[in-house]
Amino acid sequence: MPRRKLDPACPTWHLRRMEDVVGLAKELVSIESVTGREGTVVAHIEERLKDQGWKTLLQPVPHGDGGVKAPRANVLAVDDDLDPPRLVFTTHLDTVPPFIAPTENDSTLFGRGTCDAKGIFAAQWLAITELRKRGHRGLALLGVVGEETDSLGAKMAQSILPSAEWIVDGEPTKLVMTSAAKGILGLKLSVKGVAAHSAYPELGTSATHALTRALARLVDAELPSEAAYGPTTLNIGSFTGGVAPNVIAPHASAELLVRLGASSKVVREALDRLIGEGVDVEVTTMSEPLAIYAPEGYRSAPVSFGSDVPYLVPLGKTLLVGPGSIHDAHTAGEKIGKDELTEAVRFYVELGERLLGMPPSATPKR
Repeated sequence: MPRRKLDPACPTWHLRRMEDVVGLAKELVSIESVTGREGTVVAHIEERLKDQGWKTLLQPVPHGDGGVKAPRANVLAVDDDLDPPRLVFTTHLDTVPPFIAPTENDSTLFGRGTCDAKGIFAAQWLAITELRKRGHRGLALLGVVGEETDSLGAKMAQSILPSAEWIVDGEPTKLVMTSAAKGILGLKLSVKGVAAHSAYPELGTSATHALTRALARLVDAELPSEAAYGPTTLNIGSFTGGVAPNVIAPHASAELLVRLGASSKVVREALDRLIGEGVDVEVTTMSEPLAIYAPEGYRSAPVSFGSDVPYLVPLGKTLLVGPGSIHDAHTAGEKIGKDELTEAVRFYVELGERLLGMPPSATPKR
């Protein structure tokens, strides 16, 4: 007699999944994995996946600054040797600092990584396990490291996952499909001045004054943008300069992050005009705005935050969707609703079956 498939609409299935996904999320959140220190949680995940019969592979990932730190790795689990896999669920296992241990009440799970993104990984893990139980094959689960800084894990993933038919990346979008994502342009502005006694400013050149004027022009400007991505925004994250109040500042620098609502070329041309002469500009990071596939029949919207998607798109057709709110991420009160985690398991199972039901010839082009 064939085994009866579990029905996501069945209350028993729903209750069991709720208990499982909240418990797994708490388990992962309780293990610190601030970027650069992901090794312990990765090892824990791999051991559990192997116990469940998945074939696993660890991919060592170096540290971006070249410093000597604890080992870390991406972790890939596949159900068989099918190459390439048909469906990959993925998200990042690192978190921003500081570590915040999990706590909970009847409705909500709190702690660092609950929504960004260990809770999402827990939901993906249970969903892909359910898809496997239903007889689907060509499945993979990928946990990457380093997303919160340089996305080095995602950038290296192609070495162990050269291609896939579908990739579902998880970030907190309230389970709304992402239709587009802004790009990122990181800049460091530097000015060299001439030191002098502050009583005789005509004998020096203030670097802080020059840089402050340039930054004021940037803050007051409306930068180029396109409707599909939303407005281009700019944040001055840090400003340093000078040596003492009674000395004309001989140097000054600032670090900026621009969320690109238009191509980097167009925005950079506008920024250069506003910054003007006498300011050195260094690009510290850059990724272009990106249109993201959103299947018909789902709610969709653009997002302003960055993700690993730009580095996953070359591997396969990539979607971006997950439970929780980005407004809770990176905060002292980071949280996710327990019912959101339960719904995410159901959502990912339904999405997975829909994507797996599409023949390869029907897969939209990247």
